Amino acid sequence: MKAPSGVVTNTTKAFAAAGVLAALALTILLNVLAARHYKRWDYSASQLYTLSPATTSTLHSLEQNVDIWVLLPSSDPLERSIENLLAVYRAESSRLKISYVDPDRHPAEFVAIQQKYGIVAGRTEDNHVVTDAAVVVASGDRHWFITADEMVDFEGVEEGKAQSKLEQSLTGGIRAVLGGERMKLCFSAGHGEFSLDDNGQQGLGELRDRLEKNNYDTVTVDSTKPDAKEPFKDCDVLVVVGPGAPFSQHEAAEIGERMKAGMSGFFLLNPMLDADRKVQLDTGLESVSKMFGIGIQNDYVFEQDDAYRVPQGNGEIFFPDLKPHAITEGLIVAAQAGLKIVLMRSRSFAAVPGQVQPTILLSTSDKAFGMTDFFTWVEQGGEPKKSDRDLSGPLAVAMAAELPKPADSKQAHGPRLVVVGTANPCFSQNWRDMAFRGNAVLVGNIVSWVAARPPILDVPPKPTIAAGLRITEESLGEVLRYVLLFMPGAALLMGVAVWMRRRSSDKSGRNAPASSADKPSGKARDKDDDS
Repeated sequence: MKAPSGVVTNTTKAFAAAGVLAALALTILLNVLAARHYKRWDYSASQLYTLSPATTSTLHSLEQNVDIWVLLPSSDPLERSIENLLAVYRAESSRLKISYVDPDRHPAEFVAIQQKYGIVAGRTEDNHVVTDAAVVVASGDRHWFITADEMVDFEGVEEGKAQSKLEQSLTGGIRAVLGGERMKLCFSAGHGEFSLDDNGQQGLGELRDRLEKNNYDTVTVDSTKPDAKEPFKDCDVLVVVGPGAPFSQHEAAEIGERMKAGMSGFFLLNPMLDADRKVQLDTGLESVSKMFGIGIQNDYVFEQDDAYRVPQGNGEIFFPDLKPHAITEGLIVAAQAGLKIVLMRSRSFAAVPGQVQPTILLSTSDKAFGMTDFFTWVEQGGEPKKSDRDLSGPLAVAMAAELPKPADSKQAHGPRLVVVGTANPCFSQNWRDMAFRGNAVLVGNIVSWVAARPPILDVPPKPTIAAGLRITEESLGEVLRYVLLFMPGAALLMGVAVWMRRRSSDKSGRNAPASSADKPSGKARDKDDDS
């Protein structure tokens, strides 16, 4: 028998209860799914909160806990940006413990952190606390300070633009406190090499800072000093950047022995020209490179293909081709998106017969050539032209090779060597100018490969645009003219036009002939006449 309308049956109650339970179960499942598969969408114009591969690689490889203390007042504009970015960091790794301490609102907690890490603090005239560390990154007995200036580049703030370096500084701080033995990178000196202490555009200051923030110890080793005994003994990697004078046979022999024992090398050997401007000199490292199957050519590379060379110059500045290797793997993909390697005044290399077969990393086009008599061309001038004595392209301008692993070595690989035909990839300008970013990435990849370490941190600054109006004197004058003259004038003209139209309508109404509806009827006229 059918239940009367409006009567709640047991079946109806059961369906309602089942629906409530199903909704509750769905809500729980959605929360579990959201907790396990955290996802945020970055809608900022410059993708400020999208992590780079270097950062995600660092976070996924964390094997120890890392504490991050944000010591900014809640009123600081950076605090919110750091909080949003660290939320993305925390989603990538459970090893991060993030704490926010407002020095103004929680002075006792701040003092405890200040004493623990030796933070210098003071107060401004309006009684706000300022410190030499906006963020502290700590793990074990290591800690790293990050200042506000390191997180934002205000160079373009006058134009309403700035460079955000939040990710760069935070990931760099995490890398700096990670455990593990720091590798020692020795930079040779005494032969006119470029210096680690030079912070100019063509110095190595930026490279030094990048290496030290990635847990490398960088030292300068002058093997030409009379008291230099076994100068490369403790070096894990020897870096030679642009020597202007040859290495002696004794130095080359010692470098060769150290490399046989496990030391790796990164040589940037631009053409070496003698003081008398007559011949191109040997580097003195030929015996070392031959151990790795690499022959050093005494030439000067000119690129003649317009697709490879820059428009200015004679082809001595060019964009080389990238060849497959662990070093160039990511660069080849990035090159398709516009990232370029730029080489200036390079020499070339060639494989020599032996047990070790080197790999070409960078090469010229087939239209390039290696000039072997550079000074004759300098004296004659004009466009460089290939002669019968010159080397034909394509030419290898960077090569890599690895020796067999020594029997008593604890390393995971044998000694490695990378040679590049010019020193300019190591210059500081490669980290400061986005046009040379490809060179910075290349150098980082090379160091990582020869040292068998994680990739060098390379997170370029991200542009941010201030959301506001920037009014110049000229634009302010235009605004005043519009507000005080054009807009009132337009309103006045519109009012006059409306008034004139209405007036015209009134006149036309008075002057128009009366219609039949307005005229009196005949009977009405007769009545008027009788009256």
